[in-house]
Amino acid sequence: MPVMVETLRVGEFQMNCYLVENTDNRQVVIVDPGADALRIIADIADRKPVAVLLTHGHYDHIGAVDALCTQYAIPVYLHEADAPKLTDPEKNVSAEFGCDVRVTTQPTLVTDNQTLTLAGMAIRVLHTPGHSKGSVCYLLPCNAGLLCGDTLFNGGYGRYDFADGDFAELKNSLRRILYMRPRMVAYPGHGATNFAGRDNEDV
Repeated sequence: MPVMVETLRVGEFQMNCYLVENTDNRQVVIVDPGADALRIIADIADRKPVAVLLTHGHYDHIGAVDALCTQYAIPVYLHEADAPKLTDPEKNVSAEFGCDVRVTTQPTLVTDNQTLTLAGMAIRVLHTPGHSKGSVCYLLPCNAGLLCGDTLFNGGYGRYDFADGDFAELKNSLRRILYMRPRMVAYPGHGATNFAGRDNEDV
């Protein structure tokens, strides 16, 4: 099945919001809609969103969740360890940056190695704590890429100095995704794409 990943840079930190489309049926999964709901809606146009996926619960990744879930009557998925962040500006660190971001949409909770079937695509959940306790990556079908949030960046990795960050956990998470096979595009929460995994011939 053809999978297309479109990147929208949103919000004050130019966070990457991704639209993952199954081009066979034109259904879309929205990943990390941090802000600019009207712009995201305009870009979706006549395609059909079926869900919002969150890689974690920090405020710059969740700001447009309620608007989009209400607009399209769709669920939002998030790891259980980050669910408290949705309603708590201290935990989602928006208070630290002088704002108050809360999400009222009740999340559907995901777990490690769970496979979500959304938009006709089988998307695998990988729990990758370290940046936050509930950080996850989403592995797209047909090795079309890894949506890695703030775990892995191009040339670096996410910060771990928030309340539930942990450098030891982050290192283990990075090992997990960097040693995957085959090598594939990694779509981070900020900045340019990178690569996750290793070539099959690597030892």
